[in-house]
Amino acid sequence: MKNNFIHINGEMFDLNKIQDQLNYPLPPWKLSGFIFLQQLLDPEVNSISFNTSGTTGKPKEVSYSKNQIAQSATNTCRFFGINASSKLLLCLPTQFVAGRLMMARAFVSGASLIWEQPSLNPFKQLDEVNFAAFTPAQVISIISDPTAREKLEKIDQVIIGGGEIPFTLEKKLTSFKNNIYATYGMTETLTHVAVRKIGQPIYHAVYDDVLFSVNKENCLVINLPGINADPIITKDAVELINEKSFIWKGRLDHVINSGGVKIYSEDIEQRIIKAGILPEAQFYVSSQKDETFGEVPVIVLLRGDSNANMAILLNQVNSGLNKYELVKHVIILDKFEFTPTGKLKRQKF
Repeated sequence: MKNNFIHINGEMFDLNKIQDQLNYPLPPWKLSGFIFLQQLLDPEVNSISFNTSGTTGKPKEVSYSKNQIAQSATNTCRFFGINASSKLLLCLPTQFVAGRLMMARAFVSGASLIWEQPSLNPFKQLDEVNFAAFTPAQVISIISDPTAREKLEKIDQVIIGGGEIPFTLEKKLTSFKNNIYATYGMTETLTHVAVRKIGQPIYHAVYDDVLFSVNKENCLVINLPGINADPIITKDAVELINEKSFIWKGRLDHVINSGGVKIYSEDIEQRIIKAGILPEAQFYVSSQKDETFGEVPVIVLLRGDSNANMAILLNQVNSGLNKYELVKHVIILDKFEFTPTGKLKRQKF
């Protein structure tokens, strides 16, 4: 790494200044960031550890060399045109890969980093920036505030990651004039390896040397020699376009195997939402055991949203599905279960 400093909130921080910061009590969101920067700038540190989220298996700790971190950051900077005159917004936790790699991008490019405490609406006291990364929850909060929404629209390049973008949110974002992308990546790939423009279905590679393929279950396999010696086998079912692009279909964990035919729960949900049959976040598609087919698709509703005539509802839903995807039953629950990070736990029946 050629630089030995990083610009943060209008100040230049070298290793000595970062170590000095660590001598004082710091809030957790700052402490984790300065610890990472200390490791990044210290010439005696060769590798840095990251905790995975469990996307490709059980959560674990993985280490990457500083050259690998620089390569990942440089690829993003090249793809999005980030340079020394850019201003990057960091409003994600720096305990995780997305926040850390934003710091690394500022470091390798010489860009100015605007570092804000992570919150649902980090725009309250923020000046203009050129590049920013958000979670879907942050974007939902931002566009509900007219002032913050106006600032969001002025950012040249915006990336959204950390979870699937709700259909209703994506539909609203398609009217924005700036460049907004959904990202695909994980800790094992040192943040995103592919992006897709909001409103478009295809993810395109960010890395020059990344190659995409699929295994026998049609799950994405990522070959990324500079970051991982071995191919990364994901649990994401995709439609492979070519070795540089793909369409995401859904998680393998959520695939319904009905009489040997694979049905993608998320794909059916998106069509139901787009048709206006059921509102987002108030239902999901899952499976129920069946003696003939092994599994069949079912719709799961919250009890408070289940006043509709179920026969009429099934007819409406099934009118947009093919014969293999037809939903057989409606299941009503008192509440939905969520993970600690806010992701829906899909029950199977």
